[in-house]
Parts: sequence; C-alpha cells; structure tokens
Amino acid sequence: MKKTNKLLITLILVLFYNTSLSQCKSDLEQQNIKGKVKTIKETGLYSEGGANEINHIKTTKYDKRGKELGYSFASKYDDLKPTETIFEFDKEGNKIKENRYDLSGKIENYLNYEYDSLGNVIKSSYFTSSGSLDSYTTYKYNLTCDRIESKHYYSDSSIWLWYKSTYKKGGLIEVFSPLDSITVKYTYDNQNNYIKYIEYDKLGEEKEVRTYIYEYDDKSNWIKKTEFQNGEIYWVDERQYDYYD
Repeated sequence: MKKTNKLLITLILVLFYNTSLSQCKSDLEQQNIKGKVKTIKETGLYSEGGANEINHIKTTKYDKRGKELGYSFASKYDDLKPTETIFEFDKEGNKIKENRYDLSGKIENYLNYEYDSLGNVIKSSYFTSSGSLDSYTTYKYNLTCDRIESKHYYSDSSIWLWYKSTYKKGGLIEVFSPLDSITVKYTYDNQNNYIKYIEYDKLGEEKEVRTYIYEYDDKSNWIKKTEFQNGEIYWVDERQYDYYD
C-alpha cells in the first residue's frame, strides 16, 4: 500500500474503517444510523471554490439486523463506473473476507479478518490479486468495544501508521499518532455527529480546522454533510436511504 497524505488516512481509517470492526453494536449503530436501513447511497462532492464535482458514489447494502453485506463504489477516475466489493462471513456471522473487484469483474485485491472471542476484529490483512500480502493492521479495544488502537504495517512488519483513540460516552473525541506526535480532536452535535475536527502538531499548535454542518431526514439520519476548511466550503457528502418496511 503506497504512502499517502496522513490527514486523509486519519479521516478514512478512523471515521470510515471504525465501522464493521466490532460486534458489540451493529454496523449501522456504529455509524450512528437509526432505523432498519436496506441501502445507503452516498455521493461525495468536491466543492472547493464553488465546484460541485462528483468524486465518488458508494452504495452499501445491509441486512435487517443492520449488518453490512457489501458495497459498490464508483470513482470519477473510472468515469463513475461502479466496482463491487462482496463480503464473506463465517457461521457466527463475522465478516472474514472482503473481496474487491475491478471493472472487469476480476478480484483486484482482498482483505482477511481475524477476531477475538468477543467478536472484535483484531487483525486485517490486505492482499493483492495474486495473493501476496501487501500490508496488515492490528487493533485493540476497550471494554465497550470501541477501537482504542490501530497499528498499520507493511508486509515486512515495518510500521507506517499508528493511532491511539480516546472516547467519551461512546464517541471518538481524540486520536493521537505516536509516530509523528500529531493529535486530532473531535466535537459533536446533539445527534452525536462530529461537527469539528482540529489537528494539532507535535508542539500543540493548530495545523488545520474543519467544521461540519448537517441536514437530517425524519429519522434523524443525516442526508447532507457540508465540510468547511478555513471558513470556506470544501466538500459535501449527500446520502439517500432505502429503509426496510
């Protein structure tokens, strides 16, 4: 896995991959989503400087218990043509493999998952289409199954990312990166969605501040999230929900 911007990695790994890693709550509950949702279609729009460009569209499927079953992902870099990601489960219902397919329908890469006795993922391993190990991640949890640590390694076991997370009343409030001493702090609204992201450098000085405004449907699930950087709109995420009857 190639090195990328660590700010982006923080957002993806902490806010996106924090889902589907614990069985204490359903995948929907971990994402703070109410009701019996069948599918969520999320569109990411690059909006800096007045732009309104679709970056990606992700459509995720869930069963009636709130378990994520798989998703399709369409990127602007592939002309918004969707690829599929399909999960495999063991007899206990744990996701043990995540198969990611390319536009031709062939496996592009996949992840394997290992669990502890409580149903928490303690290791995920990323493989190329040829079956070669590319990288892997280990996880630790607190007593309420919140992920408190993740360590990301290359295939040779050299570490490239390391995060320690702190929670309050079930919500993620701080992430610390021991490798570069970067800290990220989060603030939440009354709907338990984060409304502020502040990144601090190793000296404790603010590096970046992002704020968020939400619009909600009648089930109190957000349908639009607008991200601001330095007071200007930078990104918009829009969601469409399909609920079970």
